[in-house]
Amino acid sequence: MGSLKAVILAAGEGIRLRPFTMSRPKAMIPIGNKPVLEHIVHSLVANGISDIVIVVGYFENTIMSHFGDGRNFGAKITYVSQSRPIGTAHAVFSAWDILKDEDKVIVLAGDNFIDKNTVASALNGEPPLAVVTESVMPSKYGVVSLKDSRITSIVEKPETNFSNIISTGIYLFDKQTLNFFSSASEVSALGISEVLSSHLHQICLSAVKTDGGWVDAVYPQDLVKLNDMALENVSSLTQGTIEHGVTLKGNVHIGEGSRIRSGCYIEGPVIIGENCDIGPDVTISAFTSIGNDVQIGPYSCIAGSVLMDNIAVGTHCHISRSAVDCGVEIGSAVLADGVARGRDRSGVMIGQDSWIGSGTVFFPNVIVGSECRISSGSTVRSSLENRSIVV
Repeated sequence: MGSLKAVILAAGEGIRLRPFTMSRPKAMIPIGNKPVLEHIVHSLVANGISDIVIVVGYFENTIMSHFGDGRNFGAKITYVSQSRPIGTAHAVFSAWDILKDEDKVIVLAGDNFIDKNTVASALNGEPPLAVVTESVMPSKYGVVSLKDSRITSIVEKPETNFSNIISTGIYLFDKQTLNFFSSASEVSALGISEVLSSHLHQICLSAVKTDGGWVDAVYPQDLVKLNDMALENVSSLTQGTIEHGVTLKGNVHIGEGSRIRSGCYIEGPVIIGENCDIGPDVTISAFTSIGNDVQIGPYSCIAGSVLMDNIAVGTHCHISRSAVDCGVEIGSAVLADGVARGRDRSGVMIGQDSWIGSGTVFFPNVIVGSECRISSGSTVRSSLENRSIVV
């Protein structure tokens, strides 16, 4: 498999994931303290695939500066710029000059969490094939009809559900199938599934159900689900300073320069980045990711959440099933609780560089845009646009 080439589609803007895509591509949102795209690269390399083409577009320099030529990730990475973000089929066409001589190519969406076992599922079959999975909300995806293991139709975001089997956006193509993407006029603004649908009478497109982990982030609230899966295999590592009286339970990863102060209770899987200052007497519950340079004040509780870099959280806060972007300041006694209403309900999604005053209470599923200012003692019942001011 070492000679197999992979194409990762990472040019999209991710408008539905705002505010987390205001200054980065969707594929570069940090999950488990790594960009989503980095998890995919690691999964490919773990399966012996090191020759990787990344199709970039929106904030493309963010991707290119992070990965470089790929050598730090065990890969050889080539970049192709999609001139206009007009569809995934056009994204494949953008890489045609690199792909045209390939006998077999694996194509993946760069904004999904894809573990190594899911990649392996694609490699265990013969092309052309699509990796599929079951979904409780199939209408958000390309819904697949099967006859035995052969795909007979793919309908993007159908109005009525006729199947719970969806395409994951992972494909293994042979040369014949790749040729469907050789002309810009042929692919136009179509998705990959739409191009394939128009050629199902010519090819036998097999469906392979994934044996591994796959999650798509469509909306901001989906980030906590991606984070859950990213942390399932986190390993214990303590590189910072752990004061007397700290309890660490399960797999907890603590980065260099971080200090966990006395009385803290941390139950993994949890990952804490570098140069963080936690506590004293802070509780961090399972499936929480904390980035670099984060401060969390005494008696606060963080549960099942994503806290990105350069965040300050005050005392006596309770934040659960939430995602907080870089540069956010949160005052004391702030309540953003998604757990009390069920694990599948989210807390609050907060965009970068926002300021949250002490005593603020967020209703579940609220999205706060970037650079918002919320006065102390506020109750936020509905979502806020960027640069909103609540007094």
